Amino acid sequence: MKLPYSYVLVGEEITVHEEKADVIRNIFEYYLAGASLGKIVDMLFAKGIPSPTGKPKWTRAAVDKLLANKKYIPIVGINVYLDAQFEKDRRCNVDYEKAGHPRKAVKYRSPSLEMK
Repeated sequence: MKLPYSYVLVGEEITVHEEKADVIRNIFEYYLAGASLGKIVDMLFAKGIPSPTGKPKWTRAAVDKLLANKKYIPIVGINVYLDAQFEKDRRCNVDYEKAGHPRKAVKYRSPSLEMK
């Protein structure tokens, strides 16, 4: 069983690793203050905080996944978690059509095609 970042197994009990829980709280705090996923990655790297996999730099996908993980509610609180979910939805640039399929509002056109 793989435990989420900041949770540790002590004997047969799962507990919160407080130092890593502070990292989780900081991630949610920075995100709600307006920081992008990339800025959060840069902040974690600047502070020397390794990723959950032990690599020196986090990925934006890892931060995004962490922000969406309900298992962090006991660490950050339900209000902060829900605020982050509303903020993620607000920042999302993907529209959903009636069938529920993701669709961007503007289709990407390669700059090289526009030169012709």
